[in-house]
Amino acid sequence: MEATREFFIINRTIVLFIYGLTFFVMGLAVFLQSRRYSRLRLARDLRLLAAFGLLHGIHEWGAMFIPIQASYMPRVIIDFLQTLQVVLLAVSFVCLLMFGAVTLERRFPWLKRLVVTVGAVWGVGFWLLYYTLPAVETWHLLSNIWARYLLALPGSLLAAYGLRYQAHTSIVPLNIGRIYQTLRIAGGALIAYAFFAGLVVPTASFFPANMLNYALLADTIGIPVQVLRSLIGLVLAITIIRALEIFEIELDRLIEHMEVERIQVAERERIGQEIHDGAIQGVYSASLILESMESLVDEDSELARRLRQAKSVLNAVNLDLRNYMVALRTETSPDPLIPSLRDLIANPRFRGLLNIDLEYDLEPSLKPMQVHHVMAIVQESLSNTLRHARAHHVKISVKRVHHSICLCIADDGRGFSSQTAPVSYGLRSMRDRARLLGSHLDIDSTPGKGTKVTLMLQEEKA
Repeated sequence: MEATREFFIINRTIVLFIYGLTFFVMGLAVFLQSRRYSRLRLARDLRLLAAFGLLHGIHEWGAMFIPIQASYMPRVIIDFLQTLQVVLLAVSFVCLLMFGAVTLERRFPWLKRLVVTVGAVWGVGFWLLYYTLPAVETWHLLSNIWARYLLALPGSLLAAYGLRYQAHTSIVPLNIGRIYQTLRIAGGALIAYAFFAGLVVPTASFFPANMLNYALLADTIGIPVQVLRSLIGLVLAITIIRALEIFEIELDRLIEHMEVERIQVAERERIGQEIHDGAIQGVYSASLILESMESLVDEDSELARRLRQAKSVLNAVNLDLRNYMVALRTETSPDPLIPSLRDLIANPRFRGLLNIDLEYDLEPSLKPMQVHHVMAIVQESLSNTLRHARAHHVKISVKRVHHSICLCIADDGRGFSSQTAPVSYGLRSMRDRARLLGSHLDIDSTPGKGTKVTLMLQEEKA
């Protein structure tokens, strides 16, 4: 045990570096992923956990670098840096405490106010100790201990409970068992962190710091508490980063839903067209044949009565078929083009995944059916960009060119080669709608230089 203890004392700098790196990497990974759009409440709450990881990592690196700087910097600057290090520790624990509070906000809405109160209590105590204690080292020591008792201990336990609550309310309904189990492991890591970071503190003269402290742990197992916290941080980092797979699953399901929705719309329109071109025309022809037969029979005869009944039934069937056809077709847009484009851009499925700019110098005068087809082309273009282009920015412009309306959709994605790319159903649908509008659709794309879709159509008075 003595050899183990001596090993960690010699390599203390490496231990502190790994300790800080573990939490910093976790915070950075969570922060980068949580910037993405998500409908899950947990995705937004994770930003506070990211702040905890980043700040806590910087705090631990301070314990490694500040002693190095003490050899050549004035004492007043070192005292300031150590004070800033204590403040960073407390702020990181406040972030952890707030993370637990916001994950449980629906169940306990008063928790956020309690977190602010507890943080304020530590802040007041921090400055009171500054004015009452003669030594700066004692001030830093007591502030560190009470930050762990007041903030780290309840913050870790609250965060563990919040992860468990969010796993039950948000992940279980999605039927993603592996993410649920991963969050449970993360909650267990936070409970362990509550003990080793919230109860195991530097040695002090009061209870329980005089019994449960760094020295006792090192004497008992020969391993410094920073090593155990690093292992806990590693488990927490792996599980949280693993749980971030929920973003990819959510995106895949969103795209799948968009695909199904698009296919359903296309299938409804196809069935409606077949009803119009096939069944309705057949029923109408049969009705005309029956009508022509009425002149060949006696008006008061049983045969004439039966012909009139058959004709009445066919007319009712024809009316029902037309009602079905209307119900199957998508509704035309009641709004002009520009408000419809604004609504489409504001749709969360596009707004959260793409930065879309809309530029226009006029409100085109289009019929509702024209607006419907134009919006379908724009939506299909944005869907293709989202599915295939890996683009970040899309620009939609509407302007008048001579006597035509020019609608342009340009993205900064990876583009494609028209010679090698297969002709998809979506592109065929866009060209078909352009032909229905009597307009010209041009798709210009170069690998690595994005894609530009241009629609030229004649403006008509509604």
